[in-house]
Amino acid sequence: MFVVVVALACLAVFVFAVTTGSSGHRVPSREFLEYDLDDYSGWLRARLDAPGRWDRIKACLAATPTCSDFNGTYANAQDLFTAAPNRMTPLQSGCCKPPTSCGYTFVTPTYWISPISATADPDCAAWSNEEDKFCYSCASCKAGLLQNLRREWRRADLILAVAAVLLLAVYAMGCYAFRTAKTDELFRRYRQGYT
Repeated sequence: MFVVVVALACLAVFVFAVTTGSSGHRVPSREFLEYDLDDYSGWLRARLDAPGRWDRIKACLAATPTCSDFNGTYANAQDLFTAAPNRMTPLQSGCCKPPTSCGYTFVTPTYWISPISATADPDCAAWSNEEDKFCYSCASCKAGLLQNLRREWRRADLILAVAAVLLLAVYAMGCYAFRTAKTDELFRRYRQGYT
């Protein structure tokens, strides 16, 4: 049982270590948060960059209603730009719109007009107004996915830590009860002359 407690504690520490990092950053004149892939641990980023893995994830993201829901949520640019961080999910921020730094002009939440001058950010070139592409190839989309993963793993980490503490308490009580029972038996034998 002690090995299980140690394993749970190690897993909780590992999850905490790989999920440290940014919770997103504000962009000037915007209320919502944007996410940067470099803010996440190398271990998590390496899991996304495994051969073929991101292509499968992109296909799944394109099949979900994440961006279509996003498109129906905001009627105009003002609604989108003043969206509270808790209204826009990290996936919507990273995958369903171009990064703010690209300077695209808003038409609808998922349709943007490209600026005349190109920027050095590869995410700007990766953006597409096509529903099956949007910004699914962008580093910001990967960062949005990692932010969602981070949030879920942090919840799981809390449960792991509580479970480890509870199991440790049960283990300690069991050891105490076992030791007390052995001590009582030893005293009983001693009193009866069985030493």
